[in-house]
Amino acid sequence: MTRQGVFSAFLLLISALTIGACKADTVKMSRSGLCHPEDSAHYQRTQSFTPYANLESCLADGGRLPKNYTKQTSENSYHRGNWPHWLDTDHDCQDARAEVLIAQSHSDVSYTTQARCTVTSGQWHDPYSGQLLRNDDDLDIDHIVPLKFAYEHGAATWSRSQKAQFANDMENLLAVDDGLNRSKGAKGPWQWLPPHQDYRCQYIQRFNYIMSKYDLRYSQNEKDQVQSLLQSCVGETLNLSALPTTLHQ
Repeated sequence: MTRQGVFSAFLLLISALTIGACKADTVKMSRSGLCHPEDSAHYQRTQSFTPYANLESCLADGGRLPKNYTKQTSENSYHRGNWPHWLDTDHDCQDARAEVLIAQSHSDVSYTTQARCTVTSGQWHDPYSGQLLRNDDDLDIDHIVPLKFAYEHGAATWSRSQKAQFANDMENLLAVDDGLNRSKGAKGPWQWLPPHQDYRCQYIQRFNYIMSKYDLRYSQNEKDQVQSLLQSCVGETLNLSALPTTLHQ
């Protein structure tokens, strides 16, 4: 075989290997951290990417689904029901929600019944609004790092028990104004911050602490934005003792 023939055969081999790799790696993670399956509207136009064999591995490596991507199966989509929350792990009839309300109230709480299982009133200094709230009906228990956000940043492949641990971690739970919690949704700190500016740096640092604690990963763009937010808080350190983080006994 001539030198030109050998070179042509080599090119054919490389081409075959490349085509095979493209077929195997069907999901593209863009530079912004979005996972584009083949049926994503932006799949073809995404030219600079990291390839993954499937959507699950892309999400597990910190990728996120595109906002316009709706074709999901029950296996790879987020379902809040897969994250067991408000568990009564110490079997005292008070679930995690009640434990948070008791631990974070600045006064003795009142209960709905003599069994002392559910809380109805107390005094909560809402760190998101800076307001004093007294009625349980005005409160939500917020996951500082939202469950859906965690799912999209590395937790998609967690076991059910790992998801339960995260969903009931007292360090990730705050009693806050229900309206503000719902306006936050599953946003990151570059998309939403508490209106109460005095708590913003603690919020950013606590969010980042939880991400690190559970080895959750930002995309590079998100990481840059978080770093910028953290730099704006130079001189202020995270105070985990500012709010109770242990279960009420």
